[in-house]
Amino acid sequence: MTKTEHLVGALDMSGVLPVDWRDAFLEVPRDAFLPAKIWVDDEKGEPQPIDRGSDLDRWLESIYANVAIVTQFDDGATAWPAVGVHRTSSASEPAMVATMLDCLDVQEGQQVLEIGTGTGYNAALLAHRLGSSRVTTVEVDRVIAGAARTALDTAGYPVRTIIGDGAAGWPDGAPYHRVIATVAAYLGALPYEWVRQTAPGG
Repeated sequence: MTKTEHLVGALDMSGVLPVDWRDAFLEVPRDAFLPAKIWVDDEKGEPQPIDRGSDLDRWLESIYANVAIVTQFDDGATAWPAVGVHRTSSASEPAMVATMLDCLDVQEGQQVLEIGTGTGYNAALLAHRLGSSRVTTVEVDRVIAGAARTALDTAGYPVRTIIGDGAAGWPDGAPYHRVIATVAAYLGALPYEWVRQTAPGG
């Protein structure tokens, strides 16, 4: 059994992986979207640095566990292996990814706008299901966006990756049938541009 199959099996057992997303989770390799140097919380919730180059087994075990992976602290001001104050980019735990995609209720042929590209893994899952031309993802951090774009292209999911403030959405690609935000967004303070760029019924 591959590490991907093991992860999918665990998600199946927990009941959070919808049938219509199972193929995407099986086919999109999570490790293709994670940087070589990451932080993973230990049992006390303290982030621990892990380097693919020096500890490949532990890196892969972490990537394919149902845990969140921190990929940046303090907007990049804190360099690995130091632990910073604010977690400013991460790969969400796979169960959360599956739950959010299920809630998105996306249908074949729909256009999706993602706010917060991060590693690009979520955009790749969407592209696997819908096709790359139907996914637009926006990332404010130029370095993170560049790494995600490279990973997406290399993995065969060349989605439109925009560098910019996600609060503005991406009007050039509107209207979208679905909008998903993988960034911090506060109830009652959602940017109206997301609504403006959503198709009726979206």
